[in-house]
Amino acid sequence: MSLPENYTVERRKVKHARLRVHEDGAVHLFVPEDFTDEHIAKILESKQHWIETKRRYFANKGKILLARNELLLFGNRYAYFYSSRYQNKVIVNRESKTIQARRDLLDSAVQEKWLKSIAGRYLRPRVAELSEKLLLPYNRLFIRSQKRKWGNCSAEKNISVNWRIIKAPEFVIDYVIIHELCHTLIMKHTAKFQTLLISHCPDYKQAQAWLEKYGNNL
Repeated sequence: MSLPENYTVERRKVKHARLRVHEDGAVHLFVPEDFTDEHIAKILESKQHWIETKRRYFANKGKILLARNELLLFGNRYAYFYSSRYQNKVIVNRESKTIQARRDLLDSAVQEKWLKSIAGRYLRPRVAELSEKLLLPYNRLFIRSQKRKWGNCSAEKNISVNWRIIKAPEFVIDYVIIHELCHTLIMKHTAKFQTLLISHCPDYKQAQAWLEKYGNNL
């Protein structure tokens, strides 16, 4: 059958059809092996409004475009320059927005390892500081690589924060920390939780909007 541009249909050993719209606008439909072209056409027709809604959603999400020698840190673009002067150090200049190092921070594995170390050094004292200031004690802090969450709080008051949040502006980082600290007092997203969050983080909506728009870049 003839499909619209950027549409893909894949037959698999599955019981039910499954439709997915990717961030680039591509549409991928998985169907059982015995599905006919007529079945497929009916699914795509019935889901057309949903497909267009998802495509508009992804189209409106912001893109942070980095040059080949740039890194994202604290919501800013930093230009990386190789320097043989610094064998073990990484020099971050917040004023000029430059990073100098002997290690290749443009290599994805090297960059991730370095950003994780930055996350640990920044997040641990910041969580402790906000916890003390807001009188919201926690048990332990974990810096994790969650795929779908920026943070988490367990029933034991252990807090987890995604290391990738270190790429976001500091007010967004604070929002994620405060959100999880509020969960040490109220676990569920109730009206009382919302009131507590607003009292400690009045600009939470701006932070949520930033994550909604740019979070997929982190």
